[in-house]
Amino acid sequence: MHCYTHLHTTPYSKSRSKGWFFLFLLAVALAVAGYAILHEPTYSSRLASSSYDGPLVITRGGTYSGNWESRDSDVPAVDIRTAEPVVIINSSIRGAGVLIQSLLYGADITVLHTEGYGLPPTPYTDYEKPRRFLAVDEFKNVVVEHCYMEETAGIYLGVQYTGNSSPEQTVKIQYNKVRDINGQIHDGKYRVQFVQFNYRGELPYAEIAWNEVINRPGLSAVEDNINIYNSRGTPSSPIRIHNNYIQGAFPYPLHLKTYSGGGIISDSPAADSLTATAYLKVYENHLVGLGNYCLAIAGGNNIEMHHNRAIVAATFDDGEPYHFWTSGIWAKDYYKMHTTYNNSIHHNTLAVLGETRTWRNEIADSTFVAAAEYDNFVLPDSVTKQLEQQEYRLWQEKLRRNHIKIGPQRDR
Repeated sequence: MHCYTHLHTTPYSKSRSKGWFFLFLLAVALAVAGYAILHEPTYSSRLASSSYDGPLVITRGGTYSGNWESRDSDVPAVDIRTAEPVVIINSSIRGAGVLIQSLLYGADITVLHTEGYGLPPTPYTDYEKPRRFLAVDEFKNVVVEHCYMEETAGIYLGVQYTGNSSPEQTVKIQYNKVRDINGQIHDGKYRVQFVQFNYRGELPYAEIAWNEVINRPGLSAVEDNINIYNSRGTPSSPIRIHNNYIQGAFPYPLHLKTYSGGGIISDSPAADSLTATAYLKVYENHLVGLGNYCLAIAGGNNIEMHHNRAIVAATFDDGEPYHFWTSGIWAKDYYKMHTTYNNSIHHNTLAVLGETRTWRNEIADSTFVAAAEYDNFVLPDSVTKQLEQQEYRLWQEKLRRNHIKIGPQRDR
């Protein structure tokens, strides 16, 4: 739950690419008047490195397509050094560190129909560099849609929102397929998420929706799947987190008996109610097989969590029970900053077995202290792996019913 994640801005000390690659970029830029538009690749196996170019540095706005990789954790595979709008589309990106990065440029980044893969992390300098699919510290606009992520450290938006508060300058993270969020770094692990908001400034029109995230035990290393940390929507346009399928949240290494991550959390140690997490709606998500918790409010105000489904059988595929804490929903002023008020958790459907699988643990007793808790429905059925599997079928049917396809769609 504790996600003190900050994106450092210390310059990298290693070369970002080889001389021949810069010459290649120069030639392409001259040919297309400043745009580096490469040929559209076909999908390739993660191991087929012969089809990848070295790291790319983008200094001008434009539309970019290609395959890039960095096998050095200190060097991002794609480094965006401009405030001009950049679109990355129909691409494949691999990295031992950050895959796509922008630091201190007030970024305007759109990533579409792109695959991202984590490579084995290498030693790093100065500070830890997890394999974020996208890491941005100042931004005007961020869109990540119809992408595929495997063994990455997810998406991190930090420091400051600098946009104009219009629908054209916001955050949209939608229609992505994600496998095994992984915070491994060289000789260690970093607390990472599928998405973490850690920016300052009110951000209207933000949305995290229609994503499928599946983490496997022993192969993933995720903290909270979605963490909203001292970040805010607005009274008229709250941050909306809805219609996501999130399966799996486990300690890493798997044998550990304590785990502080989980599903979707409002996390806010801010002492000022004007900077604490606020104006957040979490609804119609599917939360399956998660350790620790499914939905939580650890701080913040004007937060509503409703009509979600949480199904946790607390059992591995081999029939062994989870050896760590499991629960459904809870709310508390965890940091005791007195900025947690006007929250509600209601009309959720819950079926959660406790740690030893001998008791049900859907709703924490203290939830009412930090949120209005009402009309949550606890399924009377036995909580089994079959019930979890049924939830995935419900999710797939929801996608079909709404004519939504997730992941890269090359034939558009």
